[in-house]
Amino acid sequence: MKLVYIRTDFPNGRSHILMQDSESYNPELLHFVLVLTNKGTLWVDVFWPFDEESEEYTRRISEQQFWQTFREWRLQGILLGDSGKVAGILARKRLEIKRLSKKNREMDA
Repeated sequence: MKLVYIRTDFPNGRSHILMQDSESYNPELLHFVLVLTNKGTLWVDVFWPFDEESEEYTRRISEQQFWQTFREWRLQGILLGDSGKVAGILARKRLEIKRLSKKNREMDA
């Protein structure tokens, strides 16, 4: 596993910092690993579908920048999000893209 640290800053002010396994085999499915330490260690593995829109707002950062940002967010009272909601949003986006491409193919025929 080779980790790459990335940050996504969306136009609405929301931001994510993630560790990505750059050795992930499937380009459509990204593997993120987040390590949180609070009286012990919590490892969270997340297999995430590729999202072209978020890639526009994503850049690589250093490991030091990752942990500095994480510490700042923890001091500000970071709340962990609901992965189920995020997965639902991404699934709806994916279905809409498929529906639109099918509709376009039917119009072209």
